[in-house]
Amino acid sequence: MGFLGWILAISTVSVAGDRTYPPARADATVETRHGIAVADPYRWMEDLESEETRRWMNEEETLFQSFVGAVPERDAYRRRILELSSQTLYLAPVKAGGRYFLTRITSTGAPAGLFVQTSPGAAPRLLLDPKSLGGDATLGAAVPSPDGRYVAVTTSPGQSRWMQIRLLDAATGAEAPVPPLSTHAVAGPPVWAPDSRAFYFVRFERQAGSGAETAPPDRPTVRRYDVAERRESLAYAPPAQPGLLVGVGVSDDGRDLVLTLRDGSSSRNRVAVLGVERPGPPSFLMPEADANYTYLGSRGNRFWFFTDRGAPRGRVVLVERDHPEPARWKEIVPQAAEPVAASSAVGGNALGMFAGRILLVYLRDGRPVLRVFDADGRLRAEPELPAGGQIWGGFSGSPGDPEVFYRFLGLTHASTTYRLDLETYRTSVFSSSESAGRAADLTVQQVFYTSADGTRVPMFLAHRKDLARDGRSPAFMYGYGAFGWVSFLWYQPFVLNWLELGGVYALPGIRGGGEYGEDWHRAGAGRAKQKAIDDYIAAAEWLVANRYTSRALLVANGGSASGGVAAAAILQRPELFGAAVIDRPVLDMLRFDRFSQAAYWMPEFGSPAERRDFDALRTWSPYHNVKKGRCYPPTLVMAGERDQVAVPLHAYKFTAALQAAQGCANPVLLQIVRGAGHNFGTTPEQSAGTWADETAFLTRVLPPGGKP
Repeated sequence: MGFLGWILAISTVSVAGDRTYPPARADATVETRHGIAVADPYRWMEDLESEETRRWMNEEETLFQSFVGAVPERDAYRRRILELSSQTLYLAPVKAGGRYFLTRITSTGAPAGLFVQTSPGAAPRLLLDPKSLGGDATLGAAVPSPDGRYVAVTTSPGQSRWMQIRLLDAATGAEAPVPPLSTHAVAGPPVWAPDSRAFYFVRFERQAGSGAETAPPDRPTVRRYDVAERRESLAYAPPAQPGLLVGVGVSDDGRDLVLTLRDGSSSRNRVAVLGVERPGPPSFLMPEADANYTYLGSRGNRFWFFTDRGAPRGRVVLVERDHPEPARWKEIVPQAAEPVAASSAVGGNALGMFAGRILLVYLRDGRPVLRVFDADGRLRAEPELPAGGQIWGGFSGSPGDPEVFYRFLGLTHASTTYRLDLETYRTSVFSSSESAGRAADLTVQQVFYTSADGTRVPMFLAHRKDLARDGRSPAFMYGYGAFGWVSFLWYQPFVLNWLELGGVYALPGIRGGGEYGEDWHRAGAGRAKQKAIDDYIAAAEWLVANRYTSRALLVANGGSASGGVAAAAILQRPELFGAAVIDRPVLDMLRFDRFSQAAYWMPEFGSPAERRDFDALRTWSPYHNVKKGRCYPPTLVMAGERDQVAVPLHAYKFTAALQAAQGCANPVLLQIVRGAGHNFGTTPEQSAGTWADETAFLTRVLPPGGKP
């Protein structure tokens, strides 16, 4: 039976016309900023643990569950989504000491265990089960020492972004006695010295005035941990600077630390080198944060960098440590017609230097093209990549090892890890998940549409092959458009379930993403965010005009940083959408920077403390642009109860505001995922239930009369 054959034959009015929402006190809180009075009637919800907030959210969750509980097909959705989720997934392996270390993940993306195998064909052996750490500890990164003797792993209690580094014996999994080594998720994983005698990591102080686990990180320093001496020491302390992030790498010969300093999520950074054995201050190779500089590799005093300085689509240059001025740089790989995927601050970049070979992933209308160059910039190979997906998580390899791995994600395959031999340039499958999807029944295409200002924007579409373009199919449209992330179709069990039921899935590559390089990113970021919203709205109009769906059957969706784009779209054009699902969003754009790690996002969104940024944010901030008495589409807002990225107060405040303002009978509901962080659940079962409930919500609110 098709999707719309399962929609309950009840009108939107009868569903919610007499519904009473849990009472939410709207107080008279007003904050004057830049001479402008800004009402904030639900600021009390920022106290997530108050009795009043907890009572309200519990009542909202009860209301939501009663609403979706009336959908008989909900259990069928859950069973199918769980079936599609039941796969064994691994991140790309890290090779060390002749062995392969693999992190197994669940369908939610959460690390579920650390494994090791002795050869590509051997069975993985469990090295660390996070459950053995006690409580609700979760596993983060796992980085083996180059000699394969130890593994440095990061763990955290529950969904906390504050993490502890542990040291494991790589043969037995036994934990070595080390003093507490604290770090934060924004710091990235530890980095080993080539001789395996020490590793480096970034430590933050907890900003005062917040709970221990929710405190924003502040004042980063680079630390060295000496394994033999079991001793931690300070390696580098940068001058105090609000919003500073420090990244640390080690030169291929181990003589230098390569320090990357950036203002929060900015794609522009400075770079310095600091001699491990040479006392004195660091020497800056790039003293100004005027471009993106990404360290690739080194030989002695020569350092290879990717940069977009003087090349907005990216190039590779060689820099001498003793003569780092740009006039002395040697261009190794010049800018190409396509941009290099290197601007994203939320993952997905794929570039590196291994065994004297430079690996770059270019983007052709957002689709990946892999090219391999030698150290002098000669093109050596262009290994073929599967269609319809993207390399995710970058390349895994060692500076001197020709064996490199990468993980490829696609719509119908959850994960395939490839091995690339840099001596023969041949690729082979290292591991692959088995898909329970119906790939033979689905089709994927890329289309292009025109935004409000005439800009050409790409969009991926997925649907069953038997789709009739008669405007009677429901369409679920997700757009991101932030942090330079490149949109692509990856394996999502709830999306496959939606497609199997006859729905359309649309993914526009709106500005703010990285589909066409850093210029595309900046065109939809900061004060230009309305351009991203315009692109999102134009994609919706195109889907309707080309009869993939109709306005009544079009679902607006955004999550995390893109929750604000989807929410702004339904506020600006409520008549264009039949429903909205806003997942784990950031929606109060005038106070977002005050919670958890969000102050680091100001280079992306703008700073509310700056008048021009404040004015731009105020024009689209979803929480501040809800209009009393206007009819908005049926809307579901989802929050992870313990989310420390998109803190749930955003979802709470926006839901309360939209419920109070709604001028028609369309429901506005809140879905709370208990115990979850910035994801859809802590287990595959909980995630499947979350996705099934969202599908059930749409089943109930979308109008009947579509194609059976």
